Amino acid sequence: MRWLAIVSLSLLFSCAGASAGIALSNVPLESQTYTVLGPAETTKSWWGFDLGVIAFPLGEPPVSEAMQDVIKQKEGDALVNLRYSTDRTIIFFMTRHRFHLKADVIKLEKK
Repeated sequence: MRWLAIVSLSLLFSCAGASAGIALSNVPLESQTYTVLGPAETTKSWWGFDLGVIAFPLGEPPVSEAMQDVIKQKEGDALVNLRYSTDRTIIFFMTRHRFHLKADVIKLEKK
């Protein structure tokens, strides 16, 4: 009987990783000089309604908001060496998605 409770709870409360990636910069930097201000990071989340086979997002992924938050942390202009990952946690019929962003903030130099 105990194993039935464990299986039931794991079906109701589960977590699964979704993706990860890297990017060189969030803006074109060809022939531009810049100064690295330092590393920064943030995590943003949004919710979805999940019926197992069909899921409905309850908001847009806050990728732009995450990039702006990281830039503001160091008062920079752009980002380089971006590393991101996403994960999700399912609780009953609701799914919490998280977007985690780490990057080096840069200040573009005037020409």
